[in-house]
Amino acid sequence: MSLAFEHLAEALRTDPIDESDEHARWAIYRAAVADEALLGLLYEALKDERESSLASAVVVLVLERTERSRHAEWIDILGDEHRGFSDRRSAELGILEDLMSERIPMVMVRDSLGEWSDWLQLKIAESVRISDVLEFVSREGRTKRIRRIASESLRTV
Repeated sequence: MSLAFEHLAEALRTDPIDESDEHARWAIYRAAVADEALLGLLYEALKDERESSLASAVVVLVLERTERSRHAEWIDILGDEHRGFSDRRSAELGILEDLMSERIPMVMVRDSLGEWSDWLQLKIAESVRISDVLEFVSREGRTKRIRRIASESLRTV
């Protein structure tokens, strides 16, 4: 494993792990994502991660906790063939951020909701506090769960 990963594990004060075990590496990465002071080490460790699916999963976690302006540098860790999911999640996080700050007009929500992933629709139902958006999602959300959560959120707005 890389020196960066070893430093990351040391910084987290973990017991020695079997670095060939991707589940053990996942636990280290996941703990590092939660500690902003370790993001630099995490970035370096991920550049050497041999399991692209593991690196991709960690990058997605990081995207949810970092500013949009830093997404590209994290996604660039991934090879071209493994960045599609992270690119999409970054775009969805941008949509969610824009919706929450009311930078997306309602007409775009009406026109685009069907193209948005279940994950994004669920996050909208859980996080957005704009009654028109929640009312629309409560009627047009893709799943019963999304519609129910949007309805419940609407009652608290």
